[in-house]
Amino acid sequence: MFEEPRMAIGYHAHMASSPIDHRHLRSALDFAVLMAREGRKFKPPMKYPKGLDKYLKMQRIPGTALASIRRMVEADDAFRSRIAVGALPELVDPIGKLWLERPAGWEDDLQRLVVEADATSAAAEAANDLKRAEKRRDAAETAAARTRAQLVVLNEQVIERNLVIDGLRADLVKLSESIEQLRTESVDSRNEARHARDREAAALGKLAAAEAERDAATAARGKAELVRDDVLADRATLAAERSELARLAATAESLADRLSALAAPPASGRPQAVKRKALPLPGGVMGDSDAAAEYLLRSGASVLVDGYNVAKLAWPALDLAGQRVVLLDAIENLARRFGSDITVVFDGADVVGATADRRRIVRVVYSPAEVIADDVIRDEVRRLPMTRQVVVITNDQEIVRDVRSMGANTMTSDQLIALLR
Repeated sequence: MFEEPRMAIGYHAHMASSPIDHRHLRSALDFAVLMAREGRKFKPPMKYPKGLDKYLKMQRIPGTALASIRRMVEADDAFRSRIAVGALPELVDPIGKLWLERPAGWEDDLQRLVVEADATSAAAEAANDLKRAEKRRDAAETAAARTRAQLVVLNEQVIERNLVIDGLRADLVKLSESIEQLRTESVDSRNEARHARDREAAALGKLAAAEAERDAATAARGKAELVRDDVLADRATLAAERSELARLAATAESLADRLSALAAPPASGRPQAVKRKALPLPGGVMGDSDAAAEYLLRSGASVLVDGYNVAKLAWPALDLAGQRVVLLDAIENLARRFGSDITVVFDGADVVGATADRRRIVRVVYSPAEVIADDVIRDEVRRLPMTRQVVVITNDQEIVRDVRSMGANTMTSDQLIALLR
């Protein structure tokens, strides 16, 4: 009657020195907790180590608890032998089943199964490492291809910008000629000519800087993404300057036409004024889609944003000053991404901080006293040359109706907000 305790002590000493890790016995230990949970529902309940009570409500046993559960199961041979009968292969793996049943020679078989499991795990880990290495290689190849494609696109953008610059030079020449003709006839026209010359010098300076950056971009193709961002930012700056010069040209041409009309008798058969045409969308692109919005912003058109119409919809919890700051920061980033020529129109030039925003790309306009931003937007569209494409962003249907009649494209405030976020 005293042999069994001594055998148990010897057995437990052997298991205490066993190199088998607790993780190899997880299926058996999870099964022991499951059987204890279900066994206490029996009448009479099945006897199990009481120390298991604190684990019975856990959905998954943490790894730190495996050693404690193992000791409790090993200390209760009756419980272990009882649950070993129900250790089906679907519930307990071969290592756990052998550990619970413990037939003759089970220690050697258990060591063999553990070695095989570790070998299988190592092979699987090696296979996973190989797959991860292949994925990294594929990702590197994809990144290299994408970088090469971006370089091609960058070169195309540089060529396109050069064409824009040539057109800008031609516009500047025409503008200078028109201003010289009007200088003797109007004080306002002389002021416009002076501003035009100043803008011409600034534009040429920006042109020289852009060409220098283009040369640097060509020499540093390894940093294509950073160069592309800088080129887009400079392109947006030049587009904004060109739009301002175009507005001045339109004003000068309008004054010249009025002066000519006053000086010359009416002539029959004079050509009708050119009417602006809206930009057509690519085939398959819906007008209210994000793709349509991105296409219009990348088109090179002059973009007019109904400031508070967008800001109040996007950030209703902020006050007006906060809405302006957040909107302008977001549109500044958008202009850099897409190279867009963007003007944001707000109500009220007497707003505190209305002249405090000094931005390199986005142009900000505040309506004069007793004039609403809606009228400023209509006037901006009307003043731009008919050859210039225009996009107006607002949810105000009256503005939408009016600017569409002037040949402008329209985009909803919701579409712009989706791109900003």
